[in-house]
Parts: sequence; structure tokens; C-alpha cells
Amino acid sequence: MIKRLKDIPVYSSAQTTIESELFNTIRIATQRLALPIRLSLPRFQYVDIIIDHDSWACVDRSLNDLPIISWTKFEIATRSTLHLPVECLISNYHFQSTQVAVGALAFTKMALERKLSALTTIDPQQKMSANISQLYCQLPRTSLK
Repeated sequence: MIKRLKDIPVYSSAQTTIESELFNTIRIATQRLALPIRLSLPRFQYVDIIIDHDSWACVDRSLNDLPIISWTKFEIATRSTLHLPVECLISNYHFQSTQVAVGALAFTKMALERKLSALTTIDPQQKMSANISQLYCQLPRTSLK
């Protein structure tokens, strides 16, 4: 997604912070769900949010996924704590993008928490056996002489 964001002119951009609870939820989702994650925002008719490892973007699907607002350049390289907010760059591609931003992130957090909790309600024994390599399930045979 980030390659596409570089091709579109930015209306305005600024450094901002993302609450740690929101960032951590989205970060876990990017590691456990298939990427890119695409969610339709219920308050806005044609607006979706697309989440990838390096960027989050609200796009207008009626205009061939033209970005409305994006969050990129997350400062996680030097991050040593999980409870502090994360710095990032917010880019506005539309003059009314701030109306979408707060609601989009709140909805995204709720929707991803539901998806992640649905993953954990799968039978743990079934899930664990599917993730473990067969190499670890069999004991090596040794001969004692």
C-alpha cells in the first residue's frame, strides 16, 4: 500500500501519536491475519481502511481506492515499551479527512479485536497441533547397547 501512497499528492501531513492500545491491537492483527486487512467503515458509504505492515490507509473504494488519510512511518525501531504511544506520520489526501480519522481508528480497533478473539476461540488443541511441526511430535529413536 505504501507504494501507492507515494504516487498521490498529499494535502497536508504532520507527526502524530497513536495510542499504544490501538497500535498494539493492529500490530498483533498484522501478525496473525492475512494481509492486507481490509475493513469497510459503517459510518461512511464508500470508505474502507486497508492495513498493512508498514501503513494504514482509509481509501475511497468508489474512486479506485484513492487514499483519504494514511498513517505511515511508525517509530517502532527504538520502541522499548508497549504502554507508551507510538509516533507516526499522518498524511491527509482530502480536505475533510479528519472527519474520517478518529471514527476509522476506533472502528478498526473494535473490528480487529473481534477477529482476534474469534481466532482464540478455536479449539486450542486443534490449533496447537496445526502449528507444530511434525519433527517436534515424534521422539527420536535411539538404540541402547
